[in-house]
Amino acid sequence: ETVIYRIFYYINRAGNGCLTLRELKRGNLAHAMLHADEEDDINKVLRYFSYEHFYVIYCKFWELDTDHDFLIDKENLIRYSNHALTYRIVDRIFSQVPRKFTSKVEGKMGYEDFVYFILAEEDKSSEPSLEYWLKCIDLDGNGVLTRNEMQFFYEEQLHRMECMAQEPVFFEDILCQIMDMIKPELMKIKLFYLFDIEIFLFVG
Repeated sequence: ETVIYRIFYYINRAGNGCLTLRELKRGNLAHAMLHADEEDDINKVLRYFSYEHFYVIYCKFWELDTDHDFLIDKENLIRYSNHALTYRIVDRIFSQVPRKFTSKVEGKMGYEDFVYFILAEEDKSSEPSLEYWLKCIDLDGNGVLTRNEMQFFYEEQLHRMECMAQEPVFFEDILCQIMDMIKPELMKIKLFYLFDIEIFLFVG
């Protein structure tokens, strides 16, 4: 199942659960399958089929799923990667803004939902990941990130730094670095489109 979820995460850009011929042609599934057929060690086929990748994903899910009912809730997910996520971003994930859950249990994320989350979390340079996190931060759903939206999510991280007696990194400094790196089209009013971020990652 993990292999199937990974294939659809990267190739099914429409997110409708059906692969089209166009998506298959644009993707690299055929090349990955050929590689898997020729390679004796499946773990060397990093795209889609690696058993090691599956094992890591499954173990992380199992660790969070404390009652082992194959479902995790907000309190489970907040423990991900040593509490790396904030409550605000977890709330957005469970509001199903970046992706509607396939789990039929209200307030619970299933294994498939977790696979999509962890793929977006572990490789933030991919197009599906950029779309996932942009939807999380884009509070009004207009496809544009504003200063206020980014600051809303950063406030919780700043509070964490202060609680841990760390020297705080202020949002204005972070924003200046982002502006310098991405150089968004609407730089004067500090608006970021997905296009701006993709161009930065491609060129950078």
